[in-house]
Amino acid sequence: MVMKGTWNGKWSTLARAALGAGLLLALANPALADIYRWVDDDGTVHYSSTPQPETSQRERRIYDSEGRMREVLPAPMSPEERARAAAEREQAERDLEATQRARQDRAARQIQLRQAYASLEEIEELRERRERSIGGNIQRSEAQERTLLRERERIRRQKDRADEGSALMQRYQSEVEELDARIARERQYRRGQRERLAAIHERLDLDRRDFQHMVMNGAE
Repeated sequence: MVMKGTWNGKWSTLARAALGAGLLLALANPALADIYRWVDDDGTVHYSSTPQPETSQRERRIYDSEGRMREVLPAPMSPEERARAAAEREQAERDLEATQRARQDRAARQIQLRQAYASLEEIEELRERRERSIGGNIQRSEAQERTLLRERERIRRQKDRADEGSALMQRYQSEVEELDARIARERQYRRGQRERLAAIHERLDLDRRDFQHMVMNGAE
C-alpha cells in the first residue's frame, strides 16, 4: 500500500510536470494557438488552448504565445445584473433626452426674450402700462358698484312703502334682485382683474430674471 501511494504520488508529480512542460512548449512556440487561463466554479485554475466553457461564471484571461496576457473577458452577468444594467441604460437615455430637451427649451426661450424685449427697462415699462390699464378697469368697476348700490337702496326704500303683495311690490323686488346680480358681477370682474394683474407680475418677474440671466449675461 505504501508503494502504491508512493507511485500515485510520483504519477501525480509527473502529470503536473508534463502539463507544465506542455504549456512551456506551447508558450515558446509562436505557431501554437493562444493559451486560455480560467478558473472554474470550484476555484480550480485551468490552462488550455480552447476557451473555457460558456457555463462558467468566472472571468477568462487570454494569453498570447509569448505568455503575455492579451485580454480579460469578464464573467457573464447574472439575470439580476443584466436587468440592473438594462435599467441603468434606460435611465441614462432618459436623462440624455431630458438634457437635450432642456437645451432646446433654453434656446427657444432666449429667442423669445430677444424678440419681446430690448432691455430690462422695457420690461418695467410694460409692467407699468399693464398696472395702469388694469387698475383703471378696477376703479371703473368700483365706481359702477357704488352707483348700483345707491340705486338698490333707493328701490329698497320704495319697496318698503309699497303694499304687500301688490304688483308694484313685485316690480321693486325684481329690480332689487337684478341689481344684486349686477353688483355680484362687478365684484367677480374685479377679482378676475386682480388675478390677471398678479399673473402679469409673475410672468414679467420671470421674464426679467431670464432676460438678465440668458440675454444680458449670455448664460447657456
